Order: sequence, then structure tokens, then C-alpha cells
Amino acid sequence: MSATHILLICGAAGVGKSSTAYEVAHRLRALDVAHAMIDSDELDRVHPWPPPGLPASELSRRNLAAIWSTFAALGHTRLLLTGVFVALAEEAAWIAEAVPGADVTVVRLTADLPTLASRIHRREIGSGAQAQLARTIRQLEMIDQCDPPGTTVIDTTGQTIATTAAQIIDVWLNQPGARG
Repeated sequence: MSATHILLICGAAGVGKSSTAYEVAHRLRALDVAHAMIDSDELDRVHPWPPPGLPASELSRRNLAAIWSTFAALGHTRLLLTGVFVALAEEAAWIAEAVPGADVTVVRLTADLPTLASRIHRREIGSGAQAQLARTIRQLEMIDQCDPPGTTVIDTTGQTIATTAAQIIDVWLNQPGARG
């Protein structure tokens, strides 16, 4: 059993990762379960992208390692990490380098296309909505081909954030060794 546990919530843009992660964090606080939360979007929000001279994942790896080392120094052993993570097998490698030895629970959220389109158009204001919807469709096509073994898939179509969060917490906290 590892001393560090990562809950990785992934899926295409618009499936509800960030909203659900905030609800999971809220519920974990109510259960008095210590944790840290990081949205991977904030690890590499720079332009130009990717940074010149760096592999695409390197900035995210460095930033996650730096932030996690601070959280770990404060005694945290649980990390709630959200992100699209299209090529999860590849991205799991830099996550493992940044948070070595962690047990990782992967939950991939999904939703039907009309739901995704509605969420994206509510969230994306201005000229970026159509481009984001096109990226989301591409992400869906790539993600569906590469779920690693042990991934829990939750369809958020027609579900409340509270229901999805409850399902995720049940998956994460009820695994062998996860309560330690």
C-alpha cells in the first residue's frame, strides 16, 4: 500500500471534470478527509504552447512535482487531479514521475454529444466555443480507444454533479488500502 493516493478524474472537455472535482473536494471536507486538488489545466497555461525546447508534458510534470512537494511537506497524502488526459498511458508516466510511488485511481467521465455541446456553449463565451467543441469531439474519439485497465467510466449525461461526485468518492474511498 502506498502512502500517497491520487484520484485522477479525466475525460473530454465538457464532461464535468472540474465541476465534479469541486463537489468531490467539498464532500471530502465534510467527511474530514484531508486532500489537495489540482486542475492540470493550471499546470501548463502558457503561450506559446508547447514551450520552446520542452516536450509537451515537461512543464506539467515540473509544476505538478513542485506543487505536490509543497502539499506533501504539509502532510497531504491524497491528491485529486483533473485533466483531459487523452493519452492516459503516456500522461500517467509524467504524473508518476511528479508524484512517485502513488496509487492511482482513474475515473473517466463521459457524456453524450448534445450534453457536451450544451455545456461547452454555456462555458465558452466568445469566439472559442466552436473550436472547443471541435477539440472535444476529437478528444472523445481518441479517449474512447485507450482506457487503461481498472478505469471506472461514469456517464454524466442527465446526472447531477452531486450524484457523480458520490459515485467517484465511493470508487476512491472504498478500494482496498484507500482509507489508510
